Amino acid sequence: MTNRAVSLIVCLLAALPFSALAATAYVTDELEITLRRGQGTQFGIRAMLDSGSRVEVLQQDAESGYTQVRTSSGTEGWVLSRYLQNNPVARERVDTARQAQSQAEQQAAEAVAQLETVQSENTQMRTQIGQLEEKVGSLETELRRVSSAAARPMEIQRRNEQLVEEVRTLEQERDRLGMELRNEQSLRDNWITGAAIAFIGLALGLVAPHLRRRKSGWEGLG
Repeated sequence: MTNRAVSLIVCLLAALPFSALAATAYVTDELEITLRRGQGTQFGIRAMLDSGSRVEVLQQDAESGYTQVRTSSGTEGWVLSRYLQNNPVARERVDTARQAQSQAEQQAAEAVAQLETVQSENTQMRTQIGQLEEKVGSLETELRRVSSAAARPMEIQRRNEQLVEEVRTLEQERDRLGMELRNEQSLRDNWITGAAIAFIGLALGLVAPHLRRRKSGWEGLG
């Protein structure tokens, strides 16, 4: 943001009417202002307030142009009302937006890492399912071969029952892994959707205030 744009924003904010009912206020983009014991330059200075300092509004005197405030450390005094505004200064809002953006980027990176983990687990599950299906096929082939044999009927029956039980166990394991895979895919899709919505919401939240401030600046120039 250029110095001219900053100066324009400061002038527009200073021109806004200040509400005496506001619970808090902020020192404008002036580098430093004086906190005096009374309403006028003839009163001694109690403190110097930096730009962006947050103060509690106690009362306002429209006639003198002074407002009585209390600082975060508990010091009370009077400052010129034109040096106060209802919102934090532009620098503080930019810092807040940058912190929010950094936090969102970190959350997005974590979501991507989790997604990659889920995809890796899905690949492993697919491999296990393929191996189980191959084993089931081999057992079924052996089951058919044993069933067709004519010799040793008791041994054939025992082996047949054993193979049937093994096939049933493997099919259950295959079904369980298939269900886990479907659950993981559903969870992955939800993560992707949530991350996309959060990113779009963050982008709109960051862009909209700048557009409104730019529009306000154009209207003020007009």
